[in-house]
Amino acid sequence: MREARGDALGLRPARVEDHADFARLFGELGVEDPPPPLDVWVSDLVKRAFFLEGPEGVAAYAVVDVLEETGYVVNLVVAPGQRGKGLGRKVMRELATWFRAKGCREWMLYVKPDNAPALALYGSVGMKAGRLETTWRLSRDHLEALPLAPEALEVVPVAGPDFAPLTQAFGLVPGKLARFATLSTHRLLRLRDPERPEAAGLGLMDVRPLVRVLAPFFAATPAHARALLDAAFLELGSGEALRVVTGDAEFGSLLREAGARAVLETLAMRGPLPDPQ
Repeated sequence: MREARGDALGLRPARVEDHADFARLFGELGVEDPPPPLDVWVSDLVKRAFFLEGPEGVAAYAVVDVLEETGYVVNLVVAPGQRGKGLGRKVMRELATWFRAKGCREWMLYVKPDNAPALALYGSVGMKAGRLETTWRLSRDHLEALPLAPEALEVVPVAGPDFAPLTQAFGLVPGKLARFATLSTHRLLRLRDPERPEAAGLGLMDVRPLVRVLAPFFAATPAHARALLDAAFLELGSGEALRVVTGDAEFGSLLREAGARAVLETLAMRGPLPDPQ
């Protein structure tokens, strides 16, 4: 990564004073979440963000993370006036170099399935489409349409020994749970059956209180999903709606029938890091 000089575009590490540009471009993602506030930017995001600058100022930014051997492109935004110039491809090429230096062998991201230019770009660098997920907005009342949760189930915090079995049970990217467990803005919870404490595939959710989002969210059945959602509303308060991100078609169908609203679709894309150019 290098600083911009003259008319050249260079991808550089973010600085604290970049928060205003970050917040402005974050709005281009088209999501309901507000831009992360300055304290979250300073404590976490600035350390893993990069900016592309040119003669007219900030042209693009990316926020990334490293999940063991997987490079995760959390966000990539090109400024509206700078699109169509190949800047997204330039950012991805430089990020690939950075990920490779960090020991990554593959990379991944999430994209809206109707974003044709982004799909073409990510496909051209070797990423393949995977799981389609829907973000649902639901209230506590919507849970009444779900089957009752098994009474014996407990919702407990995820601990270190749980990372591997949960990752395997739900097909997660290795290292994702361990990384999220370090973040104060996340709270990992899982379902536990006291009669079968070794069973890992019952349910898992990452509660993000600041934005009232549950992502990732996995449950063995809609009844298991209800157990998790009951616990989430108990923890976050039932007065406001929350959002849950799931790729489970049966669970999503029940939420739709109950009147919950689909607010976003995202497509996971993942592939090997391309060879150095």
